[in-house]
Parts: sequence; structure tokens; C-alpha cells
Amino acid sequence: MRVGDFVWAAAIAAVIALFAIPASATVVLDLTARYPYPLGFTKFALLATMGELLVLRLGKGTWSMPAGLWAKVLVWGIVGILVVLMFTLFNAGVMAAGAKGLLPQGEGWVGNLLVAFWTSAIMNLTFGPVFMAAHRISDAWIEARFGRKALGSGTWPQRDEVVASVDWKRFLDFVIGRTIPLFWIPAHTITFLLPAGYRIVVAAFLSIALGVILTWGKRATVMK
Repeated sequence: MRVGDFVWAAAIAAVIALFAIPASATVVLDLTARYPYPLGFTKFALLATMGELLVLRLGKGTWSMPAGLWAKVLVWGIVGILVVLMFTLFNAGVMAAGAKGLLPQGEGWVGNLLVAFWTSAIMNLTFGPVFMAAHRISDAWIEARFGRKALGSGTWPQRDEVVASVDWKRFLDFVIGRTIPLFWIPAHTITFLLPAGYRIVVAAFLSIALGVILTWGKRATVMK
């Protein structure tokens, strides 16, 4: 193992410790309730960026910085803010629809499970594809812009070439067709069963988990 592996693992362990130790967990959850957007920004900017670095490490076999790292950190932070808002909107909407008889509902743990499932399913089948497409485009723009800058070119990427650079067939077949039903809906169902204060940090950790799954999937395909 490399030094970077220990540093990365130590950083993740420190984040987990914040929520595992009652005293620090109380502080973080209180701050999350009082300042949801800044904490959502911070959690995603930190954890999702760490996930992106890990994916590069697994793919290349060594630690490296992606092109436009700080721009990507900013984008992940904005994603965190959007996730805070969407989690609240969809969860409240599902509960309101259930109360009006527009969605099946139950009592006790069955009721909680149904709310969690419907929230996850509706969110991932509506907001999810739009969000993931927008994130693919922003990633392509950042990589084109900062990749060119690193090579000494000052040109700005054009919209059409950025959109055309995304592999939309793979996006539709794999990201939308497989990861949403097989990963995101089940994973977010579990997330919505958790107390509200833990949901955003778990969502950020899920981005790390998916990145690892996709990276190992690519390796397995190459090895066949």
C-alpha cells in the first residue's frame, strides 16, 4: 500500500468517527439541522471528491489529481446543496401524497419502508436522470477546459462539442438502465429509513461506493 492509501483511509475513518462518537455526532447533527445547505455542500465537496480520487487511484494504480480538481469540488458542493433540497422535497411530497391516498401506505415499519421506497423510486426516476446528465456534462466541460489549459490552450469548450463528448449510449444503457434500479433505488430506500441528519452524509458515501463498483466493473470487463 502507498502512503496516499493510508492518508485516504485515515480521512474516511475520521469522518466515520465524527458520526460514531456520540459527542461529535451530536454537534454535527445539530449543525446539519441549523445550517443544512452549508453542511450539505461541505459533506459532498469532501466525500464525493474523495470518491473521485479513489476511482482514479483504482483505475490508474496510483494517486493523481483530475483536471480541474477545484472546479469539481465546487460542483460536488453544489450537488450537496441540491441533494439536501431534493431529499426534503421528495420525502415531504411522498408523505403528503400518501396522506391523500395517492400512494399506498401502511402502519409501523411497513409504513416507514413504503415511504422510504416511494421517495427513493420517484426521486431517482425523475430528478435522478436529469441530475446525472447535467453532472456528466459539467464533468466533460471541466475536463475539456482544464485539460486544454494544462496543454497551454486558452480556448473555452463549446457547448456542442462538450455534449457530443459524452457517451450517451452508455449513459442510457448502464447509468440509467442499470444503476438506478439496481443500486440507487435500493440504496436510497435504506437512506430514507435513517434519521434525517444522517441522510446527506450517507448519500455522499454512496457516491464513493458506486464509483468503486463502476471502476471494478470496468476492470472485470477488460480482464475478460
